[in-house]
Amino acid sequence: MPEPAHILVVEDDPDIRRIFQAVLSRDGFRVSAAVSGEEALSFLQLITPDLILLDLALPGVDGAEVTRRIKADRSKPFIPIIIVSAHADLHTSVSNLDAGADDVLVKPVDFNLLLARVRALLRLQRAQRSLQQEQRKTELLLHLSRDLGSSIDLDVLLTGFLNHLADAVGAIRASIILTGFDEEKLLLYSSSRHPATAELNDILRYGVAGLALRERGPILITDTRLDSRWLVTSDIHNDVRSVAAMPIIRDNRAWGVITLVHHTPGYFTAEHLELLASVAAQSAVALESARLYRLSEQQKELLARRAEELRRINDINRLLSELMQMDQLGRLLVQMIHYQFGYPLVALVIRQHDRLVVQAVAGAYRSEPNHISFGIDQGVSGWVCRHREPLRIDDLAQDVRFVPVLPDEDRMRSALSVPVLLPREALGTIEVRSPHPAAFSANDEAILLAIANQLAIAIGNARLFESEQRRIAQLSEINRLSLALTAQFAAPENLHHTIETVAHIFRVEQAAILLFGSQPGDTVVALSGMAALHDADLAKFVQQHPFLAAQVAALQQPQHVENLPERADLAPLQAFLAGRGVRDILLVPLVVNGHTQGVLCLDTTKRGPFEKTELEMASTVASLIVQILENARLYRVVNDERSTLDAVLRSATDPIVLIDPDARLLLANPAARERLQIDPALHHGQGVDACPALRSIIPLIERNAPTTVEIEPQPNLHYSVSIAPVCSSDAKELGRVVVFRDISAIKQLERQERERVRSVFRRYVSPQVAERLLSAGSDFGAPTERTVAVLFADMRGFTTLTEQIDARVLVERILNRYFTAMTDALYAYDGTIDKFLGDGLIGVFGSPITHPDDPQRVVLAAVAMQQAFARLAKIWHDELNLRIGMGIGISYGSAVVGNIGSEQRQDYTLIGDVVNTASRLCGIAQAGQIIISSHLVNALGGQSPYPLRELGATRLKGKQEEHLIYEVVIEQPAPIAQQV
Repeated sequence: MPEPAHILVVEDDPDIRRIFQAVLSRDGFRVSAAVSGEEALSFLQLITPDLILLDLALPGVDGAEVTRRIKADRSKPFIPIIIVSAHADLHTSVSNLDAGADDVLVKPVDFNLLLARVRALLRLQRAQRSLQQEQRKTELLLHLSRDLGSSIDLDVLLTGFLNHLADAVGAIRASIILTGFDEEKLLLYSSSRHPATAELNDILRYGVAGLALRERGPILITDTRLDSRWLVTSDIHNDVRSVAAMPIIRDNRAWGVITLVHHTPGYFTAEHLELLASVAAQSAVALESARLYRLSEQQKELLARRAEELRRINDINRLLSELMQMDQLGRLLVQMIHYQFGYPLVALVIRQHDRLVVQAVAGAYRSEPNHISFGIDQGVSGWVCRHREPLRIDDLAQDVRFVPVLPDEDRMRSALSVPVLLPREALGTIEVRSPHPAAFSANDEAILLAIANQLAIAIGNARLFESEQRRIAQLSEINRLSLALTAQFAAPENLHHTIETVAHIFRVEQAAILLFGSQPGDTVVALSGMAALHDADLAKFVQQHPFLAAQVAALQQPQHVENLPERADLAPLQAFLAGRGVRDILLVPLVVNGHTQGVLCLDTTKRGPFEKTELEMASTVASLIVQILENARLYRVVNDERSTLDAVLRSATDPIVLIDPDARLLLANPAARERLQIDPALHHGQGVDACPALRSIIPLIERNAPTTVEIEPQPNLHYSVSIAPVCSSDAKELGRVVVFRDISAIKQLERQERERVRSVFRRYVSPQVAERLLSAGSDFGAPTERTVAVLFADMRGFTTLTEQIDARVLVERILNRYFTAMTDALYAYDGTIDKFLGDGLIGVFGSPITHPDDPQRVVLAAVAMQQAFARLAKIWHDELNLRIGMGIGISYGSAVVGNIGSEQRQDYTLIGDVVNTASRLCGIAQAGQIIISSHLVNALGGQSPYPLRELGATRLKGKQEEHLIYEVVIEQPAPIAQQV
């Protein structure tokens, strides 16, 4: 149970002091008392309370001076101070707050309000002190981190670190027992000059340190005399009463344990354990570095002997970095490892999907791998790939994980396998074998890991290189295919050549095109590769299942379909699929005029799914195929059925014209003659510039490519213009077909949608801001300086109200009514809501819409808001028995107005001293009162709509000079009131 908060009451009146003590004690607080400022300051020298309740009028040192001294003492943590004053004037409250007080209460004090303020400030105090504790903890961790990084010599490192750790936490002794640093012995380091000399094995077997290591978690003992886990092996241990222990673990490896001891029971807490956890994590990193340092010192002679091995590794790395072809990479790598290091058998195993493939072998009697592959769950290689860690086996005959898969591996006795890893993928393994047991050491493992890391980088580079080369080749072939397709308008006889080219581009064994016509007999089926026995089954299936056309029509994006032989709806195609060995395919929609009318099928059974870039290329190729098929259809219509074309043109409701290669008009259908005012007798054979309605398409014709754009020849008349070339059977260009599709109705719908968006937008911002946003576009909202009138309105007693009433009633029956009424009043005088502030709001006049009489408008709006609020207050009193008031403050001056915020979110708001002034004036205003600044009075220039009463000069919070303020008299309008 947490300890109750400690409150110091400083009050010279004994009756009031006893009342405060009784009220606070009854609410669960621990209370101390002082009768003067001097006594309170002396008390604070010994004890730091959680909050001070301070009388202002004290004998001797008064409350204001006590407040200044407490706040000036930087050695103390944050202590909230509530001033209790008998003076209710604003100047006294402001002075006390400026002196550093956190709150001010006026006598006689409402005890419910007192308790609410105390609880609120205690929450603030706890948050502030928690932040300070975290800051101290961070500073401590920083110092310890510096200690840990100051040296890699273990003795120097741990001696300084443990001394600093013990001093920082106040421990009598800090020690570290290392179990994973030296494989041959245990190590003990301590901050004490007389460390424990008992056997470390006993401590680890029976003591707290060993228990923390076995449980891999922290241990906290508050009193060793009541806890049997504390092992006493010497007189030093008899003096220990409080213990905290934390294991040092990194990458699932236990390095040792840190132990803190103290002579005081309960000295260490959960916070010390949290600190120890951070220290242990940093210690693990430092210990690992120190271990490497010690290992390097101990193995200088070994490193000298291995210098040649390192040179050989560097040679391999250099060659790996230069090679980009994967097959060359594997063969050269295993040969170099075999000859450079003398391993009897070396192999490179690469992962391909769920299989492992032996790519290269060196040293075996049968050196070629001969396409050896096996499952990812088989053998030593499979284990290493799955676990992503090296594996060293001293005797293969005794290890169940070993399954002979490499050439001559059945003759081997020991194995070493290391993974070749990318961050998110196990690429494969490097395997070495020996016919002798225990032939490989940790040094061999380190050598192969270094080579494997470099190999992973080389494979990654090779993949990138191969991918880029493949993309370049594919793009080149697609470009040639595009040129071939666009140069021919022959009927689908050329589809077979096209589909063969597509299969070659994407490295698939087979490909097909299914194109559905308007009639069953118009369906086109084209297959690549050698003809198979059951190829006719595909065309028959398509003809007999017309629902396929509807399914294909719903296809909008490329889709990968797997396990075709297992689908019941494709049972009639089982012989066809089996004959061609098709299991998985990629479907790419063939979209004609916005509708999917066919599909390009690519066999992915052996190559696997397409990458994103290849999917984009496949869609591009599908577009080219659609283009040639559509152009071929148009050519046949123009060349073979001119009479039919004439009939179609006559019946077409969209204007259609045909122009020759020199941009002269050849043909215009009736719709074009009527709606584009084309006179065949006058315009036939003339350039399109002779017809006013066709002049807008001249730039499009000059592009000499199929295109679709929108034009507006006259107001409220919009056309989507499509231009496509027409060629003869010998590839000679005959001209271009231009189709005008009337999209005026669509544009009308767009305008209607814009109006709908406008209506929705106005629900969230003021109408003026909404119109400016919709009309100004991206230019609206640039911050600019303007002269504005700012209105602050705030409900009185809202804090108490929130504690007394249900939240739903508060929102639905009070706040929503309040904000609706206030918004209506502001909008009535062209004001803008800047933002809502809980129980208040900010209104602005002069932005974004400026009126010359904005000073008068803001006064009229404020009066209208008070009148509307008075009506609401009567309703709340009658319905909820609540008395609520509202104060309004208005200021006038310069502010920066515009979009302010981040790139992700911005608000149209204003910033400036005028906003702060209005807020201060609102804080002064009583319920039902409107306080305005002298700046607004000057702007009114004697033309105020309501009488003004001077209230004199007052000092506003945060301002050095006094400010002259006025009150708006609401009873009767002034004779000079201006109607808006």
